[in-house]
Amino acid sequence: MAMMDEMENVEEIRETGMDRAEEEGREGEERDGERGMEKRRKRQKKAQKSSGRYRLTGSFAAKVVAFLLLTVSGIVGVWGLVGCVYIGEYGFYGSSLTEVLQRQLVSPQVTAVYEMAGRIEQGDILGAEVYCRERNVGMEVVRMGRNEKEIVLWSTWDGYETNYTWETYVTFDLQEDVFLDGMMLETDEAYLIRTYVDPDFPIEDNFKRLAEQVTKAYEARYLLMGVAVSGVLLCILMFVFLMCSAGHQNGKEGIVPSVLAPIPLDVLTGLFLLAAAAVGFFGLNLVWHINDLMEFVLLTLFGALLAVWGTLYCMEVATRLKKGKCFRYSLLYMMLRGFWKICCLLGRSLGAMLRDLPLVLTVVTGYLGLCIFEFFVLLLFAGGSESLGFLLWLLEKAVLFGIVIYIALACRRLLAAGKALAEGQGDYKVDTAHLIGNFKEHGENLNSLGQGISKAVAERLKSERLKTELITNVSHDLKTPLTSIINYADLICEETMGGARDSYQKTGSESVEVIAVDADTEETEKNQDRAAEKDARVAEYAQVLLRQSRRLKKLLEDLLEASKATTGNLEVNLEPCEVGVLLSQAVGEYQQRMEEKQLELIARQPEQIASIMADGRHLWRVFDNLLNNICKYAQEKSRVYLSVEQREGYVMIIFRNMSKYPLDISPEELEERFVRGDRSRHMEGNGLGLSIAKSLVELQGGSMDIIIDGDLFKIILQFAAL
Repeated sequence: MAMMDEMENVEEIRETGMDRAEEEGREGEERDGERGMEKRRKRQKKAQKSSGRYRLTGSFAAKVVAFLLLTVSGIVGVWGLVGCVYIGEYGFYGSSLTEVLQRQLVSPQVTAVYEMAGRIEQGDILGAEVYCRERNVGMEVVRMGRNEKEIVLWSTWDGYETNYTWETYVTFDLQEDVFLDGMMLETDEAYLIRTYVDPDFPIEDNFKRLAEQVTKAYEARYLLMGVAVSGVLLCILMFVFLMCSAGHQNGKEGIVPSVLAPIPLDVLTGLFLLAAAAVGFFGLNLVWHINDLMEFVLLTLFGALLAVWGTLYCMEVATRLKKGKCFRYSLLYMMLRGFWKICCLLGRSLGAMLRDLPLVLTVVTGYLGLCIFEFFVLLLFAGGSESLGFLLWLLEKAVLFGIVIYIALACRRLLAAGKALAEGQGDYKVDTAHLIGNFKEHGENLNSLGQGISKAVAERLKSERLKTELITNVSHDLKTPLTSIINYADLICEETMGGARDSYQKTGSESVEVIAVDADTEETEKNQDRAAEKDARVAEYAQVLLRQSRRLKKLLEDLLEASKATTGNLEVNLEPCEVGVLLSQAVGEYQQRMEEKQLELIARQPEQIASIMADGRHLWRVFDNLLNNICKYAQEKSRVYLSVEQREGYVMIIFRNMSKYPLDISPEELEERFVRGDRSRHMEGNGLGLSIAKSLVELQGGSMDIIIDGDLFKIILQFAAL
């Protein structure tokens, strides 16, 4: 008895030590997992803060700078384009500098001609000559003689060569006699005036200033084009940036509405158009009356104001589009929606009134309406002809006869369907191909009723079958360990009681018989061997009892966890988790066990870290159940594939293995409780692993799908990616 007690104490100490070691290991893993998740959470928060703080599209200063650049570049681009068009009309881009100067110098030459002609008309010939000598222009007054021969009457041209000449005919309005080169000018005669501009421009006058300006403009014509294009492109770029930044503010998540958000869109559009029209009206008035630099500056300011105003409106529209509430919050939408609600209300009221009318009253109303229609048709088309009226009446009755026959056949078909359903024919179908209106709707309702009855019967049969299997499986799984516990407990008791009986008999014999001083050594050794053999059997029985007890305890724990997971009574703390790290830890736990089963493990993970929102403890339990299932039912000397994939905003964790047993069972049945792929049930397991895993995955917002293709067994876990 002392030896038995000592063995029990040793076993209890060993169990306590094992449990304590397991608990400490689990606590250490939980602490490590929580510490790692806490670090990852801090890193993510820091990344979010940093990303939110340094977003360029959310910076107020960047938007102000963009508005300034938009205004300046818009002004430069527009006036640059206007300048390019202006000088392009004068041939700056298609002619040489000489040709451009030749055209531009015509205007001051005309002015000089009329100034010189005015002086000559007054008889101030010397003043006319001084006028020409003080400028870079020479003139000739030519009279056409006989045979079209030119006679030069007066000239200030020094004979220099020039390409800038111009000719015109002038008729002098003479108040007194004027002589040029001894010849008197005639009032009614046209004289040719020819001007010559000195190409060297030795005198500082309007000819030289105009030539310098034209030369500079000609040399900078392509630079002006580049400036105009650059201004327009920069303006467009700033506009695109402002549209992208609309609704974004640093320190705030999502799209932030502006202060104009409460104003309906169409009302806001009207206000913007009204303001733009006012600014445009004042700008056009300045265009028509622009005379000096100040008016030019005012016109530029009005244009810049109009551009900024339009950009603000576009940003407001962009913000509403990003919020997805652009047209919804407009006055027109509100009016249309109110009108639609009123129409729906009237329609529902009319429909409810018609539905509440009795069937007989409805038929009577329809019959009276048909009679009234027939009366008006006869009055309209008969026209006093009895034969035509009779023909129309006969035609109407023929149409009515066809309608009555159709209604009778439709009612007969529906009555037959109702009778079949009443007899329990749930798969009976009504042919609604030739039915219309309420008849077709009633036929489809009967078909839906039959489908509902068939589905309810199938679900009931399946529920009954599952209940039967549940009772059988639970009874089998609980009976086996309990029977072993009871039997081995009896054996331990028998061994213990037999040892006590032998000790009692030995003590009684010693009180009756005389103990010999020289005991038989051989008998003593046999007794010691029997005692050792008995102790070994007791130890074996105790191990079996301990193993079955633990199996029973595991089954009860799984039953409790499955119940909690199904009913949603488990506490779930969703936190960012790195799937690859957790899966690698789980694989490491099962590496040795898979090597014993001769299973080659191939794990594949993406280059980028796959993170999901999950509870680390429950996700670990899911991996543990699935890997344990693989170790039990995978074919020896085969490969096991574990992969993590990211697809379209989801993280997919895929387990693949070849089954040891034929998979003649559907995935839906495998997801039920107490159902195993091992139909013979000769392996350890309770059929709760997949059910618990599916419930835990769904509690964490994911999904688990089972795919069976021959002997290939595949499980896909899907979670939303962070």
